[in-house]
Amino acid sequence: MKYSKFIAAVILLWAGTFSFSEAQVIDDSTKAIYGSATVKVIYERDIFKGDTVFSPIDTLLTNMQVVRHWYYDKTLQQDLGNVGTAAQPLFWKMPLILGSRLGRNAFDAYAVNPATIEYYDTKSPFTYLNYLQGTLGEQVFRAKHTRNISPNWNVGIGYERLSAERQFGAFRIGQDGFLSHYGLQAFTHYFSPNQRYRLVANFAQTSHEQIELGGIRPKPGDTRDSLFDYKDESVWLEQAASEEKRYQLHATQWLRLIGSGLQLYHTLDYGSQSNDFSENGIPYQSIENSKRRELIFYPSVLRDSAQTEDNTYFRQMENTFGVMGATRLFVYRAYAKRRDGRYETQARDAILIPITRNGLPADSAGYEQDKSTLDIADNFVGGQAQFRLRNDIYVTTDAEFQIGGGDYRINAEAKYKYLAFRQTRTSYSPTLTQRRLLSNHFEWSNSFKNVSVNQTAATAEATVKNHYFFAELQFSNIRDYVFYQDSIGGKWAEPEQVSGAINLVQGVLRHKFNLKHFVFDNTLYYNSSSGPKAIRMPEWYVNAKAYWEGPLFKKAIFLQTGLEMNWHTDYYADGYMPVTQQFHLQNSFLITRYPTFDVFLNTDIKTVNLFLKLSHINNITSGWEQGYFTTPYYAANPFSFQFGVKWNFYD
Repeated sequence: MKYSKFIAAVILLWAGTFSFSEAQVIDDSTKAIYGSATVKVIYERDIFKGDTVFSPIDTLLTNMQVVRHWYYDKTLQQDLGNVGTAAQPLFWKMPLILGSRLGRNAFDAYAVNPATIEYYDTKSPFTYLNYLQGTLGEQVFRAKHTRNISPNWNVGIGYERLSAERQFGAFRIGQDGFLSHYGLQAFTHYFSPNQRYRLVANFAQTSHEQIELGGIRPKPGDTRDSLFDYKDESVWLEQAASEEKRYQLHATQWLRLIGSGLQLYHTLDYGSQSNDFSENGIPYQSIENSKRRELIFYPSVLRDSAQTEDNTYFRQMENTFGVMGATRLFVYRAYAKRRDGRYETQARDAILIPITRNGLPADSAGYEQDKSTLDIADNFVGGQAQFRLRNDIYVTTDAEFQIGGGDYRINAEAKYKYLAFRQTRTSYSPTLTQRRLLSNHFEWSNSFKNVSVNQTAATAEATVKNHYFFAELQFSNIRDYVFYQDSIGGKWAEPEQVSGAINLVQGVLRHKFNLKHFVFDNTLYYNSSSGPKAIRMPEWYVNAKAYWEGPLFKKAIFLQTGLEMNWHTDYYADGYMPVTQQFHLQNSFLITRYPTFDVFLNTDIKTVNLFLKLSHINNITSGWEQGYFTTPYYAANPFSFQFGVKWNFYD
C-alpha cells in the first residue's frame, strides 16, 4: 500500500511540473498538434464485425466519480462494503461461457478481460494516468503507455493497483490495510500494409489479496443499529486471508483470402488461476461450565483443527479456428473450438510426515496433502450471422454447441429502429467448484444436471429532442438451477440443485433529460421471481442523478456538479463464505432499505479530468441511521471524502 502511494505521488509530482499547455506538442503557431483527436482505439469485437475503423478515446466526465466505474465490470454489484472486496452481480445474469468453468468469480470485477482490452493507434506516444483516493484509505491507481512503432504497429503496457483499509474490527493504527491488488498488462496490434493480415495480442497478470474478516461478530445484546461502532466491533475471523493469482494470454490473428468477404482466423487463449485460503488460528469458543470448546463460524473441520491451507488451481488452453466475412449487408462467422485444461483442489492434512532423502530420514518434515484432480477436454462448434435488411432493420443469430456434451446456446435477435427483441435458449454445466471441492472445512463431489434457461427480452431505446429513453423487459425460465444453500440438513454454504423451475421477471427503465444546463438521469430496476427462492435480488433499485453541467471561465474548464442517490428495497442478500469465495443463500439477516447520497464535482481542464466527492454524506447528517449493510454482517463504508484525477499525455 505504501509502495503504490509513493509511486502515485512521484508521478503526480512529476506531472505537476508541467503546465497544461506543455503536456502537448505544439507548432510555431502554438496550436496543439497532438491531442485526443490523434489517439484512437479499436476492440477485437469490432474487427469480428468487419469494422476496422478506429474510434476516438473516451474523455467524458460522466460517471467518473461512481465507484463501480473504477472497475472493469461496471454493473451494479453486491460486495463486502469496501473498495476491491469480493463481489457478485446484484442482478442475476445468464452465463455466456459454456463447458468447464472454474466458478471462482468473486474478484472478476477487478481483473481485466483479455477479450475486451483496448488497442490503440497513436500519432505520438500516449500516456494515461488515473489516481483515486479516499480518506478511508480506499485507493485506485492505473497507468498506461502506448505508442506506434510504425503506422501499422502499436505496442503498449499497463499497470494498476488497488488497496483499501478495514473499517471494522481493525487491530490498531498502521495495521488496518486488508486488501492489496496489482495488475500488469502488455498489448499489441499489428496489420500488414495491405491489411491482408492482422494480429491483436495481450498478456495480463493479476494478483489480489484480501484479509478475510467473516463480517462483524455481534456481542450479546447487540442490535442491528449497535453494530456501527466500526473500529470497536469484533470480527469472526482474526487470522484468515484469501489470495488469487491470474495469468492470461490472448491472441487473435486474421488472414484475408478474398477481400473482407472471406477471412480465416485463429484465437489462442491460455489462462491459469490459483485461489488460496489460509487460516492460522481456527476460531473456537469455550462452552460455559465445561472444559470443552466448540467451533464457530466454520461449519466443520475435516482435517486440521488448528490451521487451514486450501488451494485451488485451474489452467486451460483454448484454440479457436474459424472463417468469417463481412459485406455491406451481411456479416458471418463459423468456428470450431478446442479447450484443454486441468482443475486441482487440495487441502493440507494435519498428519505430519518426515521428508526423506535417498531413503534416509531428514531433519525436516512436511504435511500430507489431500488432492483431487479433474482433466478437461471440451470441443465446440458455433457460428454467428447478422443480416442488415435495411439501414434500420437488423437480424442477428448466433449458436454454439458442445460436441459430446450437453452444453449449447442458441440466440436470435431482431432490431427495427428503436425496438429490439431477443430470444435465447441455453443449457450450461455447473461450475467445476460446484461439482468438486476438497477443503479443511468442506468436501463434496456432485453430479448435477445441466442448468437450462429460456429467456425472452424486449428493448426500446430512443432519443427525442433533449430526452433519452431506455427500457428493457426480460423474462427468464430457469430449470435445475445450482446455488449455494443456507443451513439445510446441517449443510451450510454447500452447492445444491433446485428441483423445478424459477421464473424471473427483470426490467430496467431509464430516462435522461436536459433542461438547459441541468441534467436529470434516473434509472429504475425491477426484479420479481416465482418458484423456489434460490435467487435473491432487491425487488426495486433506484439510481438517480441530478447535476448542473456547462463551461466556465470563457470555456477554459467544463464542470459537472450535483447529487447522486442509490436506494433499494429490503431483501435477504446472499451471505459470503470466504473459504470457497462464494456467495450463498441465507434467511436470517435482512438487508434493509437505505438511501445513500453522494455530492460530486467533476471538471475537465484541457487534458486533465478531476473529481471531488462527498460519499455517503447522509451518514454524517442528523436524523439518519448510522450506516447500512451490503452483505450480512459486512457494513458499508461510512462517510468519506474522495478525489480522483485522470491525466492524458499526448507526447
